[in-house]
Amino acid sequence: MINKMICNRYKVLDHLGTGGMATVWLGYDTILDRQVAIKTFKIDANDKDAVKRFNREAKAVTSLSHPNIVSIYDVENEGDFYYLMLEYVEGMTLKDYMMKNPKIPIDTIIYIAKQIADGLSHAHQNGIIHRDIKPQNILMKPDLTCKITDFGIARAYGDTTLTQTNQMLGTVYYLSPEQARGNVATAQSDIYSLGILIFEMITGQIPFKGESAVAIALKHLQEELPDIDKYRDNVPQSVKNIVLQATMKNPNERYISSKELARDISTCLSPERLNENKYVGFKIPTDESQHFNQTQYIDSRNIEPYYEEQYQPDEYYDNYEDVNRINHNNKKNNYNNVGKNKKEVSKGKHIILALLAIILIAVGSFFAYNYIVGADSVSAPDVKNQTLDEAKAKIVKAGLEVGDITKVASDEVKENTVIDSDPKAGKKVRKGSKVDLRVSSGKTTVDMPNFIGMDEETVKRNVSKLGFKNVTVEKVASDRYDSGKVVAQSIPAGTQIVPKEKELIIQVSTGKKKVSMPNLIGETEDDAKKVINSYGFRSVSYKEEYSDKEKGTVISQSIQSGSSIIPSEESLVITVSKGKEKTNKTKEDDNNISDQNNKNKNSGNSNNTSDQNNSGN
Repeated sequence: MINKMICNRYKVLDHLGTGGMATVWLGYDTILDRQVAIKTFKIDANDKDAVKRFNREAKAVTSLSHPNIVSIYDVENEGDFYYLMLEYVEGMTLKDYMMKNPKIPIDTIIYIAKQIADGLSHAHQNGIIHRDIKPQNILMKPDLTCKITDFGIARAYGDTTLTQTNQMLGTVYYLSPEQARGNVATAQSDIYSLGILIFEMITGQIPFKGESAVAIALKHLQEELPDIDKYRDNVPQSVKNIVLQATMKNPNERYISSKELARDISTCLSPERLNENKYVGFKIPTDESQHFNQTQYIDSRNIEPYYEEQYQPDEYYDNYEDVNRINHNNKKNNYNNVGKNKKEVSKGKHIILALLAIILIAVGSFFAYNYIVGADSVSAPDVKNQTLDEAKAKIVKAGLEVGDITKVASDEVKENTVIDSDPKAGKKVRKGSKVDLRVSSGKTTVDMPNFIGMDEETVKRNVSKLGFKNVTVEKVASDRYDSGKVVAQSIPAGTQIVPKEKELIIQVSTGKKKVSMPNLIGETEDDAKKVINSYGFRSVSYKEEYSDKEKGTVISQSIQSGSSIIPSEESLVITVSKGKEKTNKTKEDDNNISDQNNKNKNSGNSNNTSDQNNSGN
């Protein structure tokens, strides 16, 4: 497959990965001169329905254009092979990011979730449901820009006879209750999956686990979402409320739209929202038969809901169900009209009698309660703004017991001071009852993010969201980081801080450090080498030439002194003097001097011999 040309335009460069039904390759668009991701599928050309579904889904998704959705540039096919030419996103999946960052700062989680919600909002407004939101389907650039991928194309042609248990295990963790029942996915289904994903980013855990996909699906249907506080402290209630509302079992209790979800996410870290009341939903009651029908038929088939017949446009399902529902109701109404008038009078009497009974019971209960409790009741004490120890003493003194103590971050109430109590002050309660307290754990803190390596504008945006008031940006040279990238921060990543009380200094790279080229001319070769070695030039070479300068003296340099340079990117040539060049005349003079020295030496020896002889006489 490597180096293969697809449709005489796209060249396959490398293998990126293989999923359950598709393989992804890195490719090159020879016409538009850009890299692309090529997703390949094998579809039996004789399966007209599968081909039709694939083309329909591909055409729909190709129409999406949003910064938080992976763009589909082109759709091609050769024989049984179909190709999607996708935007190539260099980076990693959100799943990989979560594994490398087990405790993601809350503000970063919100930043990521907002992008996903924005992307879903665009898709939903265009009538496209994702159906499979999970961290593996979120691609992330190094600057934390998120892009949603895999809008259900693979499932558009999936063979219903194919065993997908292993594939579904990766999906069922984020599966909405209605999808688990085999119902058609809606925008609220995507919202539920995103809520589960946010829970996982906050806690580092998936909320529901089991030995099989069926067991996990049942938990999505029946079990309440685990308390986030069990896994992580100091998560603002406004953030927890987003998860709670997005993951309500009843789709009608979730956000009306992903746009509303995105709007809620964008304001959840506002100071006035951090300690808002817990979201509890509408709590629409269901009778036992309804509950039975919700869970009775859950099996492995129902958690693999992407069957052939389901891949009609969502509008088809809506219209089909509405029409049949209306026709069915009309038939019932026609039958029920017979004898209706005869029953109305009797029915009215029963209603009146029932109302009278309810009123009598309520009045009787009121007086009975006051009779039984009145003599043995006390008023709940006012412990607001008192220290925890003071509040405990006051509660015990009133004949009550201290109940649950919940620590809550507060910018207004001092640490270890009571924010409020339940029951409220002055409320009549039976002696020995418990009083629950919400106590300040101090000002809202966040984990300091790691900005090193990120671009300056992204960091400024994140710093503003965190609530820093005193931020200084310093420009420094850096051999390690490109211009515009953060090289250092004054507060170490992971430090618990109150941003508005902290001064933050961010150092941003101006690129590699430039220096002035030194003047080495006139220096000895040894001294010049010492200077050159301290600068760290990419390469240095030396050559020798004759000159009037003393031998071993630098007589020239390839880079002019005073030039502004980056030594690690420069090659330097140093020329060193060999001394004066010897001419023919100089050589003759040297020879004459040598001969004269030899004569003088011989003459000296003769004189010494004569002196010795005279001395002997």
